[in-house]
Formats: sequence, structure tokens, C-alpha cells
Amino acid sequence: MRFYAACLASYNNGVLHGRWIDASDDVDAMQDEINGMLRESRFPNVTVDCVACDGTGEKTFHNSETGDTRQGACPTCNGSGSVPSAEEWAIHDFEGLPSGFGEYCGLQTIADYAEIAEEFDYIDESNLAKIYDEFRDIEEMREAMRDNFAGIHNSFRDYSDDFADEMLHGAPEFATRYFDYESFARDLKMDMRVVDLDGGQVAIFHD
Repeated sequence: MRFYAACLASYNNGVLHGRWIDASDDVDAMQDEINGMLRESRFPNVTVDCVACDGTGEKTFHNSETGDTRQGACPTCNGSGSVPSAEEWAIHDFEGLPSGFGEYCGLQTIADYAEIAEEFDYIDESNLAKIYDEFRDIEEMREAMRDNFAGIHNSFRDYSDDFADEMLHGAPEFATRYFDYESFARDLKMDMRVVDLDGGQVAIFHD
């Protein structure tokens, strides 16, 4: 899973400039990648701390022959402690992430989604994205997946029939003979949340 972070200053000037970011990284690592991309923009509109000297303007230089060290001006920022950078960015493409994230979903939402994807790694990316698009809220999705998820099934009727069979297990034959599976499925579905997935399958949640 990854997303394309685009520099908006470049985009607004007709230039495509951005970077693909690994969604499995933590928030700080993703932000560092994006900040690096923004510092490389041809259309800077702010200044930021120089990462080469941590904003101090000074670097420690080592002489490999003598072993001596000396302090001097950071060559990256010329001793100023700051460098030019673009400021704003947006997500312009996804791979393996829900389209419902949009351009400004936030890195924490992406990190949380990647965590859910790792926890439920038996669900393919396309179907997990469909489940997110049903809830449209990462916290609601996380709670539903952990507390209310009844699994993925070939159809809701398959799920309800299996549920009914378990419920009727051990009941007298005369009682099971007249059980109305269709009505039971219809009533049960009213108390469940059903998400349509690829291949006609469904993800089912207790409501």
C-alpha cells in the first residue's frame, strides 16, 4: 500500500512533483519523506529548519587523515540554519488504499488503516477498501472490525442458513422441518450491516 504525495506549489505552476510514500511506515517516517519532497520543489514559498544541521547552522567536520574535528558553517544551508521549501501537499493517487480517503485524509488515518490491514491480512486490499468506504470513518471501522465482524461469506443467505442450522442443532425434527429459512434470513438481515464485496461475497457485521 502506498500513496502519491504531490507538491501543490508545483502543481499550481503546471509542474508534476511528488513522491510515492509507503503507507506501512509510521507517521513520522511518512512525514519525513513528504518534507524531503517539499524541500526539493522548484517553487518554494517558506523556509524550514535545515535537516543537515538540525537548524543550528553548524556542522562538525572530521579530518579522516588526522582524526581532528572542527565546527563550521553547514554547507547545505550556508550557516543560516534554514532552507527553502514548499509548504502544502495533497494526495493525488493511491495503491491499495480506499478511494474514499480523498486528498487530505491525514497521515494518522493512513497509518491506522495500514494497521487494520495488517491485523486482518487475510482480507484482500480491494475488499478491505470497500469495507472502509462503507464506514467512512477509521475509528468506526476499527471498532466494527474488532468487535462486530461476523466474517466474509459467499452470500448473506449462506451466513443466515448456517446460523439457523447451529441454532436448530439438537432440536426435534418436526420443529426443524417447518423452519422458514427465507423469513429468518430476511429478519436477521435487518439487524446486521452487510457490505458487498468482489465476486458477490459480503462482509457481515452485527449492527
